Amino acid sequence: MFDKIKDGDLVTLKLASGEEVIAKFTGKADTYVSIEKALVLMQGPQGLAFGTFFSTAEQDKPINIAKDKITSIAYINDKIRQEYDRVFSKIEVPKKPSIIT
Repeated sequence: MFDKIKDGDLVTLKLASGEEVIAKFTGKADTYVSIEKALVLMQGPQGLAFGTFFSTAEQDKPINIAKDKITSIAYINDKIRQEYDRVFSKIEVPKKPSIIT
């Protein structure tokens, strides 16, 4: 399942608990995978929003997840990638202008 995933890839993990985690893949071992800057999708007042996966953990340090708790892994789509990059960007990227009618 993890053979084609490389360090630094942005992936989404589906956990056995049903939680979906979006993160940067940073490595694997025999029994776990390591991720950083992990986020989850949450229902907010205006629709879906990102929330911190492991709130009390240091986000720039690896978080290890047991392989047997992961049911699937995939690369994230382009729209989620843009939002993920915006969340962790140190530079504020303005939204594209739109016409209000």
